[in-house]
Amino acid sequence: MNAQLRRAFPHADVHPISSALVVDANELHLASLQKTLAQLGVGTVKGMHEGGAGIQALREGDWGVVFVDLDLQDVTGMQLIDVLADRGSNAGLVITSSHSSRILHAASLHATARGLDVVATLRKPLDTVLVKDVLDDLVLARARAVHAPQAADSAIPDFTLDELRQSLLSQPIKPYFQPQHDVVTGALRGAELLARWHHPAGKVLGPHVFLPAFERAGMMECLTNYMLSCALDALAKDPHGAGCSLAVNVPAAVACSVQWAQSIADLAKAAGADPAHLIIEITEDGGPACNATLSGAVTQLRLRGFQCAIDDFGTGDSSLDRLMGVPFNEIKINRGMILQAREHVHARSVLASIIAMGRQLVATVVAEGIEDEEDLQMVRNLGCQVTQGYLHARPMSRAAYMRYALRSNNV
Repeated sequence: MNAQLRRAFPHADVHPISSALVVDANELHLASLQKTLAQLGVGTVKGMHEGGAGIQALREGDWGVVFVDLDLQDVTGMQLIDVLADRGSNAGLVITSSHSSRILHAASLHATARGLDVVATLRKPLDTVLVKDVLDDLVLARARAVHAPQAADSAIPDFTLDELRQSLLSQPIKPYFQPQHDVVTGALRGAELLARWHHPAGKVLGPHVFLPAFERAGMMECLTNYMLSCALDALAKDPHGAGCSLAVNVPAAVACSVQWAQSIADLAKAAGADPAHLIIEITEDGGPACNATLSGAVTQLRLRGFQCAIDDFGTGDSSLDRLMGVPFNEIKINRGMILQAREHVHARSVLASIIAMGRQLVATVVAEGIEDEEDLQMVRNLGCQVTQGYLHARPMSRAAYMRYALRSNNV
């Protein structure tokens, strides 16, 4: 065991994973992996080269870690994964295959969606050192989970209608600003506004906690208009942000009419804010039924000088239809696509195609979830124009953003 494992299990003479099941169609691979696991100190190691026997072993016993080869002859590894999921197994799952990384990635997504703990996906032939690292990672993750402090109550609060109303009237819900930067020059382009609820209990709640309550209460338009008003107020009153844009998420179900779009134009005029500096980010919800009304609303917004983005492009069920029928001039790529593009060649190819398509449509392409210099270099090389993420800054209060803008603009 390595030093970290010895600190986590100081009295262990054998590997903390007591049992392993290996199902691999290639008998040489199977024998080699069994030998490696035994040498690493795993107590019980059982091997099968037929999928049917593997299914029986999964149904009859509980295993610390299971190695599943996708390339079985009688059944596929996907069927073994489903058996493991049907049993509600807590085993660490390692998926192996001689197929492409794209096949492995898809199998991993399926297993994760079914609630399994996917430890790794490995191309065959397997490397002994890599197998050891995979086991060590699994053990350390389990040790941290056991010793981690338990959250008091992660349930979503049951907000009353009056609490939701008061959150907008007395303004405990506040806009937080996450900066966006030009990929080439590094200049501050502006920020996205994100809602945060400063709860009386002393916690700052993220939107995943309170948005479902607003949706159930039919108050998403009220919350959206409140955030738009915050953005317009910031644009009108903060001189040091001059020339910078602010983006606000708007559900497709809210941006449902020309009349609504005109009401936003009227708000901007009353606030004295330049609509060219407000970006309306239409979220990927509502399905194809929203597209006809959305095209009218976005066209009206564009005619009134606003910028309009299709948010989280590729995550909804109507992205291409929406892009063809609605005159967006910005495409926003979400963090999940960036995460996948880091690891998988096929995901990087999809990302490159989206960026190229966006630029061909004369749209600005914004990438969220940029966490390090490698992410930045990747999207820069692919032609992305604007980035947002922890590499630049986390979401911050209005006052903190004004200081950030001062430093970025050198004014």
